[in-house]
Amino acid sequence: MQIEIHLPWPPTINSYYGHRAIKRRIISYIKSAGKQYRKDVEEAIVEQVGYMEIDEPLFVEVILYPPDARRRDLDNYMKALLDACTHARLWEDDALIDQLHIYRGRKKAQGSVTLRLSLGGPVMP
Repeated sequence: MQIEIHLPWPPTINSYYGHRAIKRRIISYIKSAGKQYRKDVEEAIVEQVGYMEIDEPLFVEVILYPPDARRRDLDNYMKALLDACTHARLWEDDALIDQLHIYRGRKKAQGSVTLRLSLGGPVMP
C-alpha cells in the first residue's frame, strides 16, 4: 500500500500550541491557528482518501514546499503536521511511524505538503 496526500502548509509549533500558567501549573492548549490547521487537514484527508485510521507500522515521507524563500527549520513543522493527521484519524497514533523522512521542496505559493505513506517500518537488528 502506498498513499500520497497533499496538505496545506503547517504552522510552526509556536503558532500551533500555546501555554499558560494556571494555579502554578503550565497548561498546554491548541491556538486558533492550530485548530484551523487541524480542520483544514481533516478536510483534505477526507476528500482525498476518506477516514482510514491506519493501525500498522508506517514509513512516512514528507515533502515540505515552503511559501517563500525564508530560511526554515523543517523539524519545526512536523509536530503540527503529524498531530493534525492523528486528529484527522489518518492513523491511530503517530507513534506508528517507524521511519520519517523529511525533504524540502521548491517554494510554492501559499506553501504545501506532500505526504507519502507506506506500510511497514524498518527491521532493525
